[in-house]
Amino acid sequence: MKRIINITSEPIQRHTVLFEESEVILTLRFYPKTQHWTFDAEYNGKAVYGVKLSVGVLHMVSQNQPFDFFCEDRSGNGIDPFQRDDFSNDRCRLYMLETADMVAVRRGAEVPLP
Repeated sequence: MKRIINITSEPIQRHTVLFEESEVILTLRFYPKTQHWTFDAEYNGKAVYGVKLSVGVLHMVSQNQPFDFFCEDRSGNGIDPFQRDDFSNDRCRLYMLETADMVAVRRGAEVPLP
């Protein structure tokens, strides 16, 4: 599992996450009126858009990718990220599960190779 670092309080930000011999382009967005964070992920010619970040769940199961994202609430309250500074003040952390993690999570179900 790889932690996505350098998430700031900027409402729109783009991160390049190295994955296997390629990269995942991750765009994070904060929506102040509805107080929630979303992400777009682009990898290997495929993209997913507008996925709401929620605590304690995998976000891309239906996409059948060799990776996924997991959000942790470090306050222990189990509250989804809802403030602009939730990541920059370390209340929440975002992780990317890699292929080996996905094999363990899916317990024998096929995981596409990168």
